[in-house]
Amino acid sequence: MIFACVNTKGGVGKTTTAVHLAVMLARQGQTLLIDGDPQASAASWAAWRRETQYDPSPTTTCLAGKAILSEGKQLAAGFEHVVVDAGGRDSVGLRSALLLAQRAVIPVGASNLDAAAMTDLLEVVELARDYNPELDVRVLLTRVDPRTKDAAEMLEFLAEQKLSVLPTQVCERVAFRRAIGEGATVQELSRDQAAIAEMEAFFREVMA
Repeated sequence: MIFACVNTKGGVGKTTTAVHLAVMLARQGQTLLIDGDPQASAASWAAWRRETQYDPSPTTTCLAGKAILSEGKQLAAGFEHVVVDAGGRDSVGLRSALLLAQRAVIPVGASNLDAAAMTDLLEVVELARDYNPELDVRVLLTRVDPRTKDAAEMLEFLAEQKLSVLPTQVCERVAFRRAIGEGATVQELSRDQAAIAEMEAFFREVMA
């Protein structure tokens, strides 16, 4: 399965989602993580991971623009699973990731700004489906503050867009920032059981 974690808005936990997904997939088979974001955050995480004893690790490479589709397709043939971390803005790279992917995961925050960005992203997704009609799109609510009603309001908006939303909501937690900074996942640090439960539930749902 080829996954693409995409959003045209930054700060939604896209790379956090991508690297956790890649490690969980790597437990099941050979996994390729493609960093297609110009900020190369996933590649930085992979470099930090190489300095630790955490295992397994996805094979990680950086591709840009159209190479995400052309080279990514060739590279994917040698792996059981592929995760592409793309986006942060509408770009050739993000669109190429949507053409390569079988399943797109859209991490999205719960705010008016996130809703506005989703409207733009959905136009890009629909264009991608013209060329990749089998593309399966799943939305993941991330960086949720459970003390507010923002998540409920975002769910209403997403329902209006007739989008498939994963039941799990990933909350804003220090554990995620610490894990990424150490080249790890929250499961490997074993410090926040709620964060671990959220990521493992997300994995079960996105694989279903």
